[in-house]
Amino acid sequence: MIYLNYFILLITGILLSSNISAEEIYDFGGMYTYHYRDGRYSDWGHYSLLAAHMAIKEINQSGMIGDNKVRMKKENIIDYHCWPENAGLMAETLMKKSNILVITGADCSGPAVKISEKAKIHRIPVISNGANASNLSSIEDHPWFIRVVTPSELYERYLIDVAKQLKVLDIAYFFTTDAWGQGASKVIHEATKKNKINIKKEYSYPRDTDQLTIDKFIKEVIDLKIQNILITAPTPDTVKLFTSLHKNKLNKPGYLIFAAEMISADESRQAIDASLGYFSPMTFLNPSDKLNEFKIKLEQQLDKKIDSNSKAFFYAALSYDHIMAIGHSIKKIKDNNQVVNRGNLMQHLRTIDFNGLTGRVAIKEGTNDRDNMAIQIMNSHGFDQINNSVKFVPVGYIDPQTETLLLEREKMILPGNIKLRIGIQ
Repeated sequence: MIYLNYFILLITGILLSSNISAEEIYDFGGMYTYHYRDGRYSDWGHYSLLAAHMAIKEINQSGMIGDNKVRMKKENIIDYHCWPENAGLMAETLMKKSNILVITGADCSGPAVKISEKAKIHRIPVISNGANASNLSSIEDHPWFIRVVTPSELYERYLIDVAKQLKVLDIAYFFTTDAWGQGASKVIHEATKKNKINIKKEYSYPRDTDQLTIDKFIKEVIDLKIQNILITAPTPDTVKLFTSLHKNKLNKPGYLIFAAEMISADESRQAIDASLGYFSPMTFLNPSDKLNEFKIKLEQQLDKKIDSNSKAFFYAALSYDHIMAIGHSIKKIKDNNQVVNRGNLMQHLRTIDFNGLTGRVAIKEGTNDRDNMAIQIMNSHGFDQINNSVKFVPVGYIDPQTETLLLEREKMILPGNIKLRIGIQ
């Protein structure tokens, strides 16, 4: 009888311990940019990380995955500086940890390619909130990669549509030779040919090319008397071009500037001042109570007001959604009474379909890409001293049905702080 009671107690203890162990913790790894390679602060990367933690908190508090929890510990977050060199190796240190379920962030295209290559070896999902190079679309090449943004060609080509409507005939084109820059170059060449805009001079160069070289390029543009400039380069390289434009006093009437990247208040004032009046494409975020609530919570975290049209806010909203995509995928796996692992998480990430902060989040079949997002054209109105931000104003919208660009010229400011007169080109 004594032995029987002991056996019952033993079995009870085992059952109780098994119930406790059923409460699982899912660990995320993070590849984020909160400093550039040169040490400068990155507001959009910082906002993205904060938003990721906010989404993690929401998943845990909502009970959407039951008693289980998700987390992203500090030691599992790497500041990779939005730089390709060693990005794959840095990510690999996380991938080799058996407890890491998924890699988040990876928001820069060139590094994302390197990270994705390592993910293929280690068979671990990578979900990105910002890497939009067209070559990341391929499931065959990047089977363990997914993203909550559409590929870049759906963005950059609209810059040429803007140029056409503003009667641009020729341009000087600058692009970097990284994965994103080369993908953008292909799109720009096709779009300029279609719209009969002549690329009078083209400059292709590696990322992080020195400022003196960039200055030489701009002086050549001056000598060639080219007054329309197009840039498809990562933010630090775009900033160098704006810095050179400032040095050469090219932000003045008669010039038009188009760039794929929106710059932030963390850049130099010279670059910001030179960017006044330029055009950039960006995802359109439909106003909603949920998005506004998120903005208020993010402002509380930062202890400052946020411009809802800023690059940093766009990236933050996308970051929140890419973490929620993981939460929804884990929920599906658990609802099917399956053990969550890297393999079935990757499978379920490809089937996500939910309403997020940035609209409907779903993956286009046969790709790693989010289904088409609404695009708008932003126009820089210069530095906003009150909110300490670069003020961007939406001046163009793409009709989702016809893919036609509709410009609101009355809202535009051109270089030299010139307002476009309606009916006069």
